Amino acid sequence: MRARLWHKSAMDRSHSPHHAPLSQGFPPVLAWLIALNLLPEAILQMSDQGIIGPPCLRALAYHLGAFQPDLLTASGPLYPGHSLVMFFTYGFLHTGLPHLAVNMLTLVWLGRIILSYRTSETFLIVYLMSMVGAAEVFALIGPAGGDVVGASGALFGLLGLYAVDNKVLIPDGSKNRPIVQIAWLILATAALGVTDLVSQILLGAPVAWQAHAGGFVAGALVAFVSPPRYASAR
Repeated sequence: MRARLWHKSAMDRSHSPHHAPLSQGFPPVLAWLIALNLLPEAILQMSDQGIIGPPCLRALAYHLGAFQPDLLTASGPLYPGHSLVMFFTYGFLHTGLPHLAVNMLTLVWLGRIILSYRTSETFLIVYLMSMVGAAEVFALIGPAGGDVVGASGALFGLLGLYAVDNKVLIPDGSKNRPIVQIAWLILATAALGVTDLVSQILLGAPVAWQAHAGGFVAGALVAFVSPPRYASAR
């Protein structure tokens, strides 16, 4: 997830999920998500090279598709439905090939693991809900005048889902299980935010830690309320 601040525009859960072998073919839902992420960047790359379209196509795509909290308040939407559409379109735009490559490799690696025990429908719901949750948190506590693009919010949602499914955030033997779950979720989210801030300071590049944290929380909450069925399903 990249913050573009310079651009104004009733199942037993006493055991971990059973992971089916990852060699059962490539999940179609992953193929579709990857294609939806690759296509915009491929078009923008060709535009950057002067092969197709105007040279300002990337800036226009960010202007129309990036998540821009200011459009929810002061300046208003740029076209009908913009204030709703941008909660999803930003997640399929990237700042370049390196940004896209890192996110897609993460999607394949984490997605195949989760899809070995979660259904494709649940996977897609978590992906989209995490995308929306990431944007909402960025809108609430993100910098004024900033906007954001990238699939990282959705990917952190998958990470939150995986962490809860595999009891990373649920210590065994706790008598106050819901309270402990919430406490660990808060601590994990805070640690995630600190890590992103440190990365931003060291690398000198803007990182939308608010969106990462929001996506992580959204994915974890879905896992809390919807336990996996511990069976391979695609």
